[in-house]
Amino acid sequence: MGAIFSPPKAPAPPPGPSKAELDAIARREKLANEEQARQSREVAARKRTRRRGGASGLMTSFLSRTPEDQGQTTLGPTAMRNPRG
Repeated sequence: MGAIFSPPKAPAPPPGPSKAELDAIARREKLANEEQARQSREVAARKRTRRRGGASGLMTSFLSRTPEDQGQTTLGPTAMRNPRG
C-alpha cells in the first residue's frame, strides 16, 4: 500500500553507445577528415595552376618549338585541304 503514495521511480538511464557504434563514429570522422584534406589539396592545386598560367602554361612549350623540331605532322598536301569546301 505504500507504493500508492510514493512518487514513481525515474527510469534507468539508457546505456552509452556500444563499442561497435564508437568504432563506426571514429571511422566516419576519419573518412571525413581525409575527404576534407583531399579537397583542400585540390583547392591548393587549382590556386597554383591559376597562379602559374593554367592551360596557357601547358601550351608554352608547344608554342616555343620551331617547325624543324616538330617533324612531319600531316599526311601530305591533301591533308591541308577542306574536303567540304
